[in-house]
Order: sequence, then C-alpha cells, then structure tokens
Amino acid sequence: MTKIKTSHRIISLISTVFILAAIGGVVYYFYPQIMKTFQKQTIIDISQGEVTKNTDTIDFEGLKAINPETVGWVSIKGTPLDYPVVQTDNNDYYLHHNFEKNSAIEGTVFLDTVCTKTTARNDILYGHYMRDESMFGVLWQYQNEAYFKDHPLIQYDRPGDPGQWEIFSVYITDADYDYRQPEFANDDDFLSYMNRVKDRSIYDTGVVLNPTDSVLTLSTCIYTFDNARLAIHARKINRVGGLMAV
Repeated sequence: MTKIKTSHRIISLISTVFILAAIGGVVYYFYPQIMKTFQKQTIIDISQGEVTKNTDTIDFEGLKAINPETVGWVSIKGTPLDYPVVQTDNNDYYLHHNFEKNSAIEGTVFLDTVCTKTTARNDILYGHYMRDESMFGVLWQYQNEAYFKDHPLIQYDRPGDPGQWEIFSVYITDADYDYRQPEFANDDDFLSYMNRVKDRSIYDTGVVLNPTDSVLTLSTCIYTFDNARLAIHARKINRVGGLMAV
C-alpha cells in the first residue's frame, strides 16, 4: 500500500511540474503580446483626452507629454491600424524603439525625416510589417481589391490639421523605386509624379488626382521578394462647409 501511495505522489508531482511548466510557457509566449496590447490601449486612451484646438479630435498635448516628437495620428477604421506618428532627425531610431522610446522590435510609426510641415506635399509614413497585423502589418490585405473597397479611407490627423485621405494606388515595388519624394518643383511636376505611381496600382481605385492635392504615403516591408516594399498612396479629402470637395 505504501508503494502505491508513493507512486501516486510521484505521478501527481510530475503532473504538477508539467502543468506549471505549460502555464509558464504560455505566459512566456503571450506576455509580450499582452503587454504590447496594453501599452497601445494606454496610448489610445491618452489620445482621447482633452483637446486644445477645436479642429482636433486627438489630444496631441497629452501625447507630446509622453513623446515630444509626436507629429500625428494615423488610423484605418475597422482595422488594428490606430497609432501615434512621430518624427525625429533620422529614419533609423524608431525602427527599433516604441512610442515611449523603449527598445522594441515593433518600433513606432514614423514620418520620414525629410518631410517638413511647410514644404512637403507627400507625407511618407513608415511602419513595420508585423505578422500579428500590428503596426503596418494589416496593410498586406490591400492587395485584395475587396479589402480596399471595405477600407478606402485613411484617417491621418496632424495637430490643428485633421483629415481623411482616400487611397488611389496600391502596389508592391523594390525598395529602390522612387515612390517617396516629398517635394516638387511645381503642380505639374507633382501631378506627373503622382499619376505615375497611380498607374502602378494593382487595381483601379477610381480616384482622380488634382494638381493641388496633398498626398499621404504608407510604406512597409513585405516578403513577396527580396527587398520588397508595399506602398499605399492616398490623397487628402478637402471638406468645405461639411461637403467633400474633390
């Protein structure tokens, strides 16, 4: 009888060890994702605080209290893409640091350092292609035209300058292709350039470009081939008296 009890205790102990190890493994695997989700929600909550300008829907002052390099907020309704945008004096730092400036593999969505508020007509945003569809990971779905039709607009707000942007081009290209030009000599130069990237789109969005438009470009890595990039371009929708002006 004693031997049987001892065997049961050993089996019970081994089972307990395996269960604890399994729990530990699950926690170890999911903890980073849980923390990333928690941190994202905290930042979203801060962004929905008190706004200082009547035109804003984002509390940029609250965000700047955490990161003074905050320059905007980008989101696409109905998707996980919902993030602050930062800008610094190089295009490397935020590849490896989060919004709180802590080291992080997912980095932060950031505005190209060459884009200036006064002269840039093409704001270029970068975000990592994350397999859990965080950051710019969800953008791969825009290869499907049906997905575009369900999500044709990007919300990109800058302090004192909120706006919706309608997508006019989606394509995959080599990283060396010229799709990230921020400034242009004149309206004709701008329109010629943007019509060229529009012609590269894998489907026709039906959007007509104007020579005085402002453009938003989202760029992310994609693994279709070596050094590939997914580019999405959108034009700003101007609203006059509550009506959309095209």
